[in-house]
Amino acid sequence: MRKYLCQSRWLLLSPLLFIIVWEIISRIVGNDLIFPGIPSIFKALIDIIKGKDFLSIVFHTLKRTGISIGISLVIGILCSILSYRYKFFYILFFPFFSFLKSIPTIAVIILVLIWSNVEAVPIITGIMIFLPLIYENILGGIDSIDRDLLKMADIYKVSKIDILKGIYIPGVYYFSSSGIPALIALTLKVVIAGEVLSQGSLSIGGEIFMGKIYLESSSIFAWIIIVILINFLLDISLKKLNKELTKWRKL
Repeated sequence: MRKYLCQSRWLLLSPLLFIIVWEIISRIVGNDLIFPGIPSIFKALIDIIKGKDFLSIVFHTLKRTGISIGISLVIGILCSILSYRYKFFYILFFPFFSFLKSIPTIAVIILVLIWSNVEAVPIITGIMIFLPLIYENILGGIDSIDRDLLKMADIYKVSKIDILKGIYIPGVYYFSSSGIPALIALTLKVVIAGEVLSQGSLSIGGEIFMGKIYLESSSIFAWIIIVILINFLLDISLKKLNKELTKWRKL
C-alpha cells in the first residue's frame, strides 16, 4: 500500500488541496494576525532562512535532541539488560518507567523548569519522554530473541562476544528499528516544546516564543514548516539507514 502511494500521480494532490483550502480560509478571515495567508507564511519562511542565525538555531535544537537521545539510549540499554537478567531490577524499574510514560508532557516541562536551569530544560524533558519508550523497545527486543538460537549457540560453544554481536544486537535492532524514527520525531517535538516554555536562546522553540510575543503568526507557521521538513528529512534518512542495516534479514 505504501509503495502504491509513493508511485501514485495523485500524491501531490493532498498538499495542493491543503494549500488551496488554507488560502480560502485565510481570505475569509481576512486577518493575517489570526490566520496568515500562504504568501505571508512563505515570505516569513524566506526571511528566516536568510537570517544569519538560522543554521545556528537549527543546529542547537538538533544538538539538544541528540544529547537527549544519546543519554536515553545509554540509560535505556543498561536498565533493559539489568531488567532482563534480574527480575529484581525489572520490578524496581517498572513503577519509575510507568510514571515517566504516563506523566503529561507539559507537566514534565514545568517540573524540569522548577528543578533545573533554563538551558537544561529541553534536554531533560527529551530524556524523560524518550527514555521509557526506548527502554520498553529494547527490553521487548531482547525478549523476542529466539531461545532455540541461543541454545544452539551454547551447544556449539559460541563465545559471549559473538553471541552479543551476532544474535542480541541484530535481534534487538530489528525489533526496535521500525519505531525509532517516530520516537526521534516525538523527542524533537518535545525538545522544541521545552525550548518554547524555557524561552531558550538560539533555539527553534525560542523563535516560536518570540513570534508569539510579537504577534508574528506568519513566523510561527514558517517555523512549523521548517520543523516538518526537518522531521521529513530525518525520517527518510533513518529509514534508508535502517533498510541498509537490515538487508541481512532478507538473505
